[in-house]
Amino acid sequence: GTQDTGYEISNSLRFNDDDNPSLSKANSSGGSNTAGTLSFWTKRSEIDTGYLFYARSDDSNVFNVYFSGNERLEVRSTQGGSAEMSYKTNALFRDPSAWYHIVIAVDTTDGTAADRCKLFVNGSRVTSFETQTNFDQNDTIELFQSDATVYVTGEFEGGTIGNPYDGYIADLNFVDGTQYDASSFGETNDNGVWIPKKFTGSQGTNGFRLEFKQTGTSANSSGIGADTSGNDNHLTPSNLAAADITIDTPTN
Repeated sequence: GTQDTGYEISNSLRFNDDDNPSLSKANSSGGSNTAGTLSFWTKRSEIDTGYLFYARSDDSNVFNVYFSGNERLEVRSTQGGSAEMSYKTNALFRDPSAWYHIVIAVDTTDGTAADRCKLFVNGSRVTSFETQTNFDQNDTIELFQSDATVYVTGEFEGGTIGNPYDGYIADLNFVDGTQYDASSFGETNDNGVWIPKKFTGSQGTNGFRLEFKQTGTSANSSGIGADTSGNDNHLTPSNLAAADITIDTPTN
């Protein structure tokens, strides 16, 4: 239900996996290849394997975030075809009525191995994993590299989109160059409920913010993938339409 908060999320974007939907953008030069943060709210519609976020320069160098078929959240980074980092939660994500806030915060220059990638769900840091492989110090990641393309939903390999997500995404912040904790994007209200708050930091060179307030199908300020951070890093929609913009959000 509606939560009491000073920050309201007006819209979300609905992804129907049968349509093979995605948003995509090629990174530009000048971004970080070691640090950044991904924050978004999501509600699942189908409990099946679905890729929420995917970045790649080729099939051997990828970074992805997905729900696996056994209902766990997985974050994985691969370089040269080998996993350099892999998290698979023990927690299960199988409530199709719940909005989950997910934050993945990366800084591979950190001297503490476990802090090079931090995963938060609804404000709490996840420390219980079925599998956990940490980044080596100073590892490079595909998320922000100039030769990478970023996709919101879908696994892009061999020239085609596969395993698209089925569900809703809202208030997506993609931050290039800085590792932020979940407290930069949310807070606990007086009832002990984790609620959204507006991000006030810098998105960085390749960063963007998606509020899903527009309905166009081009990569511009009137499009479904419009970047509202001021960076004009607009994403290109594929197999998405105005009807996929909804008012079902974490605050409504």
